[in-house]
Amino acid sequence: MTEWKYVHGEGDDPLGAPTYVAFAHGVKFDPPMPQSEMARMIGTLGTAIRHYVEAMIKANDELKKATPEDPRLKALAGKLMEQILMQHQNETGETFVIRSGASQTAQKPKQEPLGQHKALVKKYNADVGALNEDDLNRGLLVQSCENYVLELNAKVDSRIQIRATLRDLLERASKDLSFMKDSLPEVLLPTLVSDGWVLFTHNEEVRLLPYGKGVPSYDASKASLDHPAWSRSLDNVWEV
Repeated sequence: MTEWKYVHGEGDDPLGAPTYVAFAHGVKFDPPMPQSEMARMIGTLGTAIRHYVEAMIKANDELKKATPEDPRLKALAGKLMEQILMQHQNETGETFVIRSGASQTAQKPKQEPLGQHKALVKKYNADVGALNEDDLNRGLLVQSCENYVLELNAKVDSRIQIRATLRDLLERASKDLSFMKDSLPEVLLPTLVSDGWVLFTHNEEVRLLPYGKGVPSYDASKASLDHPAWSRSLDNVWEV
């Protein structure tokens, strides 16, 4: 799919190059927007986004420094973060797209996934190529896949019934994140594996889910903690 589409508009020479934007990164403009106006908007927006990202990075660094090393206190920090964000959302209606580093760290499994997961990771070379944890797109990608799994989970009685294949997750992420569509086939699987998703075979097809009780290739008797995804609702937006 073409990311940008230009058409002729008012004042354009019919025999010259079109200067109006009719389509950009999945967004349709009707009526088309003059290229000059689009350029001014992108310049202003780009500056604002860079300032926003810099502020988030600074705030995230401060949060990491303030988070204690004790696993119990890390878990408490995650709960406090969730409570504060929910209270803010209830009071203002604003939803923050932020991943709780403290909660995520505290929830990592104590036990490595079982042999089948390791074999599949090796088979599909899924231990390399993950998006960096500081990449904002990583949070958006993981969130999209978590939402897909949580929607399916609401319709079944147990996690083993959730049919989440790589193809399913690619289709969902491509729909949610059209600007990443070209890179998703390469980064989706390793990014999910690095985030704690487990690969397993069920009904002769390879599926993957966040680690936790009831997920094949994961020994809940030795690692009873669930991935943070299982504890959130679709109304809550986690970390980027």
